[in-house]
Amino acid sequence: MKRKTLGMLNVRVEAERMVLSDGLQPFMFRSRKGTMFLQAQLTAPPGFKAAGVNVIPGDGICENVISRDGGKSWQRWHPKEWSKLQPYFEGAFTQLRDGTILMVEWIADVTKKTGKFEARLWESKDDLKTLRGPITATIDLPQAKAGGYDDGGRPYSGLTFHRTILELPRGDLLAAVYCWFKGDDTPCPYQPRMCKFRCVLLRSGDRGRHWRLASTIAADPRVGEEGFDEPVMIRLSKGNHAGRLICLMRTGSLGCPIYQATSDDEGVSWSKPRPLFFRGVDPDLIEMADGTLACSFGWRTERWTEAKPPELHGNYVIFSRDGGDTWTNLTRLPIEANANVACTTCYTTIREIAPRRLLVVYDIGRWGLPVRYVVSRVVKV
Repeated sequence: MKRKTLGMLNVRVEAERMVLSDGLQPFMFRSRKGTMFLQAQLTAPPGFKAAGVNVIPGDGICENVISRDGGKSWQRWHPKEWSKLQPYFEGAFTQLRDGTILMVEWIADVTKKTGKFEARLWESKDDLKTLRGPITATIDLPQAKAGGYDDGGRPYSGLTFHRTILELPRGDLLAAVYCWFKGDDTPCPYQPRMCKFRCVLLRSGDRGRHWRLASTIAADPRVGEEGFDEPVMIRLSKGNHAGRLICLMRTGSLGCPIYQATSDDEGVSWSKPRPLFFRGVDPDLIEMADGTLACSFGWRTERWTEAKPPELHGNYVIFSRDGGDTWTNLTRLPIEANANVACTTCYTTIREIAPRRLLVVYDIGRWGLPVRYVVSRVVKV
């Protein structure tokens, strides 16, 4: 066990444990009973033909695993409800106060009606023993631009539900998504077919069946390589900022800062997004039981795909004891030497599995390498 003492917290990092062979870019959910669901990309088998539009990132195929023992063991999970068509999620999961688990697939696609999109959602009322769905959810967003391209230059349409759905005290749901509005035409420098994104907030008053625009969280074509995308959002329950929404966002693939915006009126208005001092992709964010905020993310440095990438390349956790005003205890989670590969796609996910005991999950390897898998690591704070 490695012990790192930085600032106000004592952070201890335990050894890596295998979660899923061949996996990349994991997203994870934990229920109030402790059941954990994780999904990640897999290598496509010979002869597999990916979709023509909205290709699942990577090779277009994914796998599910589930744990009911706090992440000590994981089993591949193929519910009968998904036997005909495997849904793909980018972490848009939540558990409502009545115990219902709600899961929204990653893309809300265009329809024949201008400004209207449709997503597919799933529900479980028995802690992921059975599922109900797909249930069609509609999104009214006339400002949105329907078509474009992803970061691989492949056709991509609709809105992306990424990471966050949360329930407000009076029962409405909020979802942070990224998309383009009409006029969002600034090209991404590393993939000119893709335009820079914005992050917006959707609101639902009927358990996710219908969504409407609440506000724009962040939009500025001058920011980063990609604008604002891959949001994660939490609502603080403790401290001086109780009730505040905090949203962290990616702004690029290489060396771009993670940005933060806040709202104190349930997302009606947002602070000007500010760059944080740490850089990376796909942040995940939780509020721990004691009110500490814990964020995991990965930093893709220049030359990160080389056999020996720069030492700063990799996955990290960082903490806030004051509701996101300041961030401390930046802690790197180095890939263990027995991996025989030194790179990661830098996608992480984090959950608290017991008071001050975190489970951080990330991948090792990348696309095109024979070595690739998903691991977990306990971090004690």
